[in-house]
Amino acid sequence: MEHEKLIKQEAAKAFKVNEEEVIVKHRFLGGMSHLTYHIEIHGVDYTFRVIGKDGNLFVDRKIEYQNLKTIEQLGLCNETVYFDIESGEKAAKYVEGTPLSQLDFKPYLSDVAKTLKKLHHTHLKPASDYGLINRLNLYETYTNNRLPQYLELKKAWINIYENERKDKPKVFCHNDAQRSNFVIAPDKVYLLDWEYAGYNEFYYDIASFGNVQFEDALELLDVYLEREATVEEKNLVRYYRMFQALQWHQVALRKEIIGLSPVLHFDFKMLAEKYLNLAQKLYDDIKG
Repeated sequence: MEHEKLIKQEAAKAFKVNEEEVIVKHRFLGGMSHLTYHIEIHGVDYTFRVIGKDGNLFVDRKIEYQNLKTIEQLGLCNETVYFDIESGEKAAKYVEGTPLSQLDFKPYLSDVAKTLKKLHHTHLKPASDYGLINRLNLYETYTNNRLPQYLELKKAWINIYENERKDKPKVFCHNDAQRSNFVIAPDKVYLLDWEYAGYNEFYYDIASFGNVQFEDALELLDVYLEREATVEEKNLVRYYRMFQALQWHQVALRKEIIGLSPVLHFDFKMLAEKYLNLAQKLYDDIKG
């Protein structure tokens, strides 16, 4: 009820209506960082997002807003109707559909691939580069926690990047293309939550799809390429998933440090360890 009251207050301010005019329907599951709710105002349905504790440390809201305005013409996302650059609060037209995380994703792999290709092949330019190494360095400043294993894996990842990937072509990427961000609607597939969008290698989006089980990303890779992927191509997906594991290791550590484990009833210390072990496994697999 406390969260619903907050949503009512903030949505009322955003839409310049009385709190009684905001009908809170339900909270969307999936993300633990923010509060995102389905609301109704004057018979129109919206999603409304309030940023969680420390949520603005990891995302530049000006860049997020610029990217949202840019991708509007691609028709991949629901329409943003309100965005506060300072707070990160956002309202968008509600899309009736089912998150792919709640379905058997395999029948939709072709639709997912087409959606990502539409983004990756666009002439439109994102507001910034994803900034892989700089991003990891920034996240480290929020934890001051660098285990020897983490430092070894980071060094190995950067070594490959500097020698093999730094100058490879980059495209407009979503950079968080996990199943929960794809919504299957009656008319098409929507890709939501553009907080991390920016230039990157397309393999990064494929790797994000394997956030629940890595092998899912390899299934998507074959469909995306319209052929069986080579060992090298599979290893590039492992390589970028390894980065994601290192990145989310730092984010999970931050959540543990600021005391979110007891608040959200989730063991973020355990999650941080899990991500680090995943990064190790992926690196071992790449080495063969």
